[in-house]
Amino acid sequence: MQLLLRSGGQQLIIDMERADDRPLTVGQYTYRPRRLAGKVRRLATKMWPDLPPTVLAERLTFEAMDTVRDTAWSDSGSFSPRSGSVVLLGRWDEDGSVGIALHELAHEMHLYHGGYDDSDGVVREAVAMLAEREAGLRRTFEREPYHSACQLVEQLESLSAFNRLSFPKRWAEVISVTSMVGLADLVNYYLDRSERLGLARWLDRLTKNIDVRDQLLARLATTSLRYSLALRRVLIKKLVRCKPETPVEQLLYVLDSIATLDRRYPNDDLEQIINFCFAPYVPQRRRLFAFGS
Repeated sequence: MQLLLRSGGQQLIIDMERADDRPLTVGQYTYRPRRLAGKVRRLATKMWPDLPPTVLAERLTFEAMDTVRDTAWSDSGSFSPRSGSVVLLGRWDEDGSVGIALHELAHEMHLYHGGYDDSDGVVREAVAMLAEREAGLRRTFEREPYHSACQLVEQLESLSAFNRLSFPKRWAEVISVTSMVGLADLVNYYLDRSERLGLARWLDRLTKNIDVRDQLLARLATTSLRYSLALRRVLIKKLVRCKPETPVEQLLYVLDSIATLDRRYPNDDLEQIINFCFAPYVPQRRRLFAFGS
């Protein structure tokens, strides 16, 4: 890990892991470069046991400038497949900067494991946010693709079936998908496993055709792309209560109708839209009436 010091048009490069223990002040924060490097190494090698030695030695640079401007969090670090990762000191304290370093290293390892080039921006950032959160850094975002990535990762981590997995297994699950739709499908899958909503069993009874199942799950993920967990529960519970003789084509049509009505009437109650679209296909619950004498 290298520390690049810039001041007055001059620059100096220091090997952080061989640096002395003198503090370095950048903006309002004070760092101890060797300690900072040690924290990054311990976390990175635990999270990715197959981390190539050259990544930390040659492709991670911490940069300190004599003037620190207030910038967006997205400017705290950067990653380039060609040159590696840069973390700007002065934006976060030492522990926060460790989280930013893990965020950028996650991009590096995503590239190393394959899938980075084929993934959309939401998946790339979700992978990185999974890593920074493992390091203890929690951020919220308003800009895309960071906002959607953060929302989906937060949903995944709130589900017991996902959160109890080790980091390498959670990492493997997230990098196995390449699109935001794939991430939404992953959330639906772990929601069903965590809360036993019956989606997997219902699909098994509905059809043995894997392609048909995949088509239906993809449409479910597309419909629920930006849903909260509460709305995902409503949607899945309605779907699994559909009459068993309902054709798959009709179920796909219902999911498309929900998405269409949601776009057309964005201010309407989405749960009511879901209930309305499923009404013809879901058996009505029996009600018991008490008659007075």
